[in-house]
Amino acid sequence: KVTFTLSSNLQTKISIGSKVHFLNAYIENQNGHLHTRVYHNPSQQLFLLPYASEHPRLTHRQWCRYALVRAVQYCATMADFHEEQQYIELSFLANGYSLDFVEYHLRQFFKRFAHVYQSNVSMNQNRYMKIRQEIFRFVQQQKDAYREQQQCIQNRRLLSFYYLFDWGTRHIFNTEFYKLWNQIISEDPNFKAQGYQVILKSKHCYSSYTLLAQRFIHHI
Repeated sequence: KVTFTLSSNLQTKISIGSKVHFLNAYIENQNGHLHTRVYHNPSQQLFLLPYASEHPRLTHRQWCRYALVRAVQYCATMADFHEEQQYIELSFLANGYSLDFVEYHLRQFFKRFAHVYQSNVSMNQNRYMKIRQEIFRFVQQQKDAYREQQQCIQNRRLLSFYYLFDWGTRHIFNTEFYKLWNQIISEDPNFKAQGYQVILKSKHCYSSYTLLAQRFIHHI
């Protein structure tokens, strides 16, 4: 069944053993206990970040959070998670990002899911398991929200608004928009009866290099 549900571009090999790696997951039977962690193919170049043609900094910020969420999902033990966390940190440092950039996004991650400001503060296996439960709930909520959004698209009940801001004040703008929307529009009984959903997106997300290139061309 797994073979038929995978993409035709993936090559699969069926075998029996106490351990196996599947895609990016390492799975092992350790004396009757399931042990999992993130798997990195040794034949591939390590410490690579995903390619982004436009606005790589924004893309890599999002990927950093995704990689940390995946690490918690895959790593059954705190020790394996810390090892994967170090791998993520080294990936950013090896690609020219500053230590301040890495530490900031780590703090944001742990503030969101562990409610602590440092990754190693009062961390033990029991606390780590609570973080895993929080992550699994978060991922399930994201899946539910995506399915709900797709249903709204099919029923033509999704309102998409675009704005030109993308960096710096983006988070503040999003927060204020949804705050005002919930206070003024969402509470309207006529609007509630229609079952609409609103989503806010940035438009024309240019990098600094793109803007400079455009200005240079316009002056030629």
